[in-house]
Amino acid sequence: MIPNKKKKNKIRKYIFYNQRNKNNYKYEGDIDLYSIAEWIACGFFLGDNNFTKQKYRKEEYYSCKANWYYEPRNISFNDAVEEFTQIFETLILNNIKSKKIILPLSGGLDSRTIASALRTTNNIVTYSYEFLGGVKETKYSRRISEEMGWPFHHYLIPKGYLWEKIEELSDTNLCQSDFTHPRQMAVIHHISKLGDIIFSGQWGDVLFDLPKLSKKDNLDTQAKFLFQKIVKPGGLRLSNKLWEEWGFTGKFEEILYNRIKDLLLEINIDNPSRRVQAFKSIHWAHRWANPNLNIFSSNCELFAPYYENAMCEFICSIPNNYLCDRKIQIKYLQNTSPRLAKIPWQEYDLNLYNYKYFNNFYFPRRIYRFLLRSFNEKILKKPSIIQRNWELQFLGSENRKYLEYWLFEKKNLNNIIPPELVNNFYQKFLTENQIIFSHPISMLLTLSLWSEKFWKKK
Repeated sequence: MIPNKKKKNKIRKYIFYNQRNKNNYKYEGDIDLYSIAEWIACGFFLGDNNFTKQKYRKEEYYSCKANWYYEPRNISFNDAVEEFTQIFETLILNNIKSKKIILPLSGGLDSRTIASALRTTNNIVTYSYEFLGGVKETKYSRRISEEMGWPFHHYLIPKGYLWEKIEELSDTNLCQSDFTHPRQMAVIHHISKLGDIIFSGQWGDVLFDLPKLSKKDNLDTQAKFLFQKIVKPGGLRLSNKLWEEWGFTGKFEEILYNRIKDLLLEINIDNPSRRVQAFKSIHWAHRWANPNLNIFSSNCELFAPYYENAMCEFICSIPNNYLCDRKIQIKYLQNTSPRLAKIPWQEYDLNLYNYKYFNNFYFPRRIYRFLLRSFNEKILKKPSIIQRNWELQFLGSENRKYLEYWLFEKKNLNNIIPPELVNNFYQKFLTENQIIFSHPISMLLTLSLWSEKFWKKK
């Protein structure tokens, strides 16, 4: 793709984000059943598809085709880290503007890099949350906050929080993506009162950890890679059934695969890893991640440094081998905040100096933890750890009452999805495989909200 320096007049966006006016947005036009099948299978729309044949608005200076490029410079790794440091910290410091910063912290690297960039800044408050009965995620973020000397707020995401928030959430994300992932909705009204602006680390993991593809992988291999990443097995099963029910010709699975392949072809980058990375940023960020960013920005000012053009320009010119396995972020943390680098990375429960030994020296510890967890669950009959948001929202008699209300008592959904098919997949969720069928149930729930709040059947 042509780099920015060769473009004239207009500055093009790489990852577009703009909060929509939720009160004035209307879905217009005839319903688009193909796009809904795609949305159910993936969890989000691709390109400019939408619930109706009214296309998703393309903002000025943003294109689904002509933003990203790959032109690697002859630059050393240390120089690349130094350049990242200068760009990243300039972006952060330029957006402080004497405001009280709210910093979400996790056990990962993206928020930790922001914490390091703020190491000489005061007037910062941090927070983290975890599922009630889930993994103790906040222990990592608490250590980061304590190391920096910042106030820390700990939140528990309670069982069944969704039902009191679901209509507000649908107004916020316009039902563009499902309701079971954005757990921040449970606590956003508390979080937004902590300060003036939220600094989000969203999309750092995509930019700084390239997909593991070979230079020789052809377009079919790239499309298959994305298909496996994007398409949910349970969602695909429902979409295949709907395709037959609606009387469309051809096999939906093949049509969706070719759709992904065609969208890849629109990205003028030869390198397979970079083309897939660009696809994620063009489609996945814009249509899946961004609608739920509105949960933050609808309640507080928001800044996401990894979305900034300067950061994306940097990515487009950095050699591939520097953008594997989070190398640049890790080196940045080791250089600027060694104390933060010594706090365990949640993914490995090892710090940024010894995590690389996760699969050898520390392998016996992994086996021990697995056996201990199995013993607690199977022998001592302790409750299994909550790992997914839908477990808090869909399981249990009280949750079932609300879920069934939206699936079976709200009739607009049946003008799109036959009630027998809704019930069939609901029973599969209850009796067959909750992990696989939680996704189609979540999409049916979201579609029910959309059909009630936004769709006026002619």
